[in-house]
Amino acid sequence: MTSNENPSEFTLPKSWQWKPLAGWTAAGLLLFASWIWPLTREWWDLFDVRVFQVMNGTAGTSDIWATIWALTGSTRFDIFLMLTTLGIYINYIGSGDLARFRHGLVFGLMTAVLLLAVILLQHLLAFNPRPSPSRVLDGFNSIRIAVPWSTVQEVSDASFPGDRAALAMALATIWWRGFNWRIGLAGVVLVLFFTLPHIAAGAHWASDAAIGGGAVALIAGAILAGTPIPWHIYRAALTPVDRALSFWTGLANRLSPDGQDNVNPTRQVLRGMCIGAADLVPGVSGGTMALILGIYKRLISAIAHVDREFLRLLAGRQMLAAARHIDILFLGTIGIGVLLSLIIFSRIVPLSMLVTTLPEITFGFFFGLIAASIVGLLSHVHVKGATGWLWIALGVVLGLLAAILVPVRTPDASWFIFLCGIAAAAAMLVPGISGSFVLLILGKYTDAIEALGKLDLSFIAPLAAGVVTGALLFSRAISWMLEHFYRQTLLTVIGVLAGSLLAVWPFKDRHYEEVGEKMLLVSADPYVPQQFDPTVAFTIVAVAAGIVLYRFLDRLAQHAEEDETL
Repeated sequence: MTSNENPSEFTLPKSWQWKPLAGWTAAGLLLFASWIWPLTREWWDLFDVRVFQVMNGTAGTSDIWATIWALTGSTRFDIFLMLTTLGIYINYIGSGDLARFRHGLVFGLMTAVLLLAVILLQHLLAFNPRPSPSRVLDGFNSIRIAVPWSTVQEVSDASFPGDRAALAMALATIWWRGFNWRIGLAGVVLVLFFTLPHIAAGAHWASDAAIGGGAVALIAGAILAGTPIPWHIYRAALTPVDRALSFWTGLANRLSPDGQDNVNPTRQVLRGMCIGAADLVPGVSGGTMALILGIYKRLISAIAHVDREFLRLLAGRQMLAAARHIDILFLGTIGIGVLLSLIIFSRIVPLSMLVTTLPEITFGFFFGLIAASIVGLLSHVHVKGATGWLWIALGVVLGLLAAILVPVRTPDASWFIFLCGIAAAAAMLVPGISGSFVLLILGKYTDAIEALGKLDLSFIAPLAAGVVTGALLFSRAISWMLEHFYRQTLLTVIGVLAGSLLAVWPFKDRHYEEVGEKMLLVSADPYVPQQFDPTVAFTIVAVAAGIVLYRFLDRLAQHAEEDETL
């Protein structure tokens, strides 16, 4: 196979390659033929029935399974998966040098064109309308009945081929062929997330994905491995990408402070998304996330530079110098990432819904993330004897005091919401202290999440004003404290993190009261489960997922533009 300009990753043929073209095409046709030939069709029908009975049966035996399928089978979750797919790809191409990023952008445009071809191929295969299992099988467990708020699709009169599965499988094939097995494996995992909830809900058969999606993916593989079409698309996309990158590089060089690199914006956007997601979670600190990602000092410094010098430059109409003074490209890309997280976790996959419908699993994930961050931060900070442990102990006490505070009813006036924003901003800037937890203590967390989801400006405006005011007021003080007492501050923060584990302990008896047509949490009493059931099992998996996410973020921090020395 003839390689293109980057033979280490991108291997696109420049001419027709008949053997791979014939092999991939034959595999796709044989797979589709097995669904038509009567003997093998019987095997597929038996397979379909068995898979549906097992997966749909989980909704009838466990409320937690029914809730999981309700959440993951919704249109909102599909959108979330699409954004996750984009995030995985951007993170992959943005983790190298500018040349890799350039090729990744071009390859992404080529992939988009190929996926459009996959959509057209799906319509050609949909020649025989097939009712979904919920239409034809008895003993169907309705997820919508088990979970009344669910919007999951349960029925379909034309389930073949699986549209989501076909696109996800084609994408996994393209990633596997165009990059390496690791990102290809990530594509396979996405296939499962796109496919399994809809099989469990009864909207699709397993063979809709295996046959319809598989055949389409194999044909996509044939186009990728055996024809020059992707290569020509790739070459055509180079010109607009090069022009865009040339413009951005010039802009970055003009606006970046001396010694700071802003050439690759995707990494900062992803970091901003992590910080934004952390700030929405009670007990998880955006400041800690920035510290984990290796950008904390730079972030605090950039915010602290909104000072008199910045105002003097603005007054003198020295816009370029003012932008460089506050590291505007860095703050801007981080801000875009934070904004994307706010949109995703308030409108697409509302955290308030996860916290109330799956509290054990959600807080189990938070618990694993925080516990792993404690261990990770301790490995970088020198405790230095008894004094260091005393600082940690002080932090533990502070964290426990915060964890045992019970949310109370507080005023709904704009002045109080403004003060809440100031307090939350101060907390967000300090690693280990969660702005969202401060809002929870002040009784405004649920209101804030709902206001973001509904774009309620009467609440968002004073809160945002308070956050900006708090960031400007406290950033310089926090920057000074970290500059002069960095180790002591970080040791105290590690203690606060350890103490705050009680706040996110997943197993609690939570009691709600209806106040003003809203269900408010009034108490949460921790307990240790006495038996192993599905809830405990899922919670353990969630804790492990939090630990894995921290390890991923820790690896991302190794590529940080500014090396943090703790």
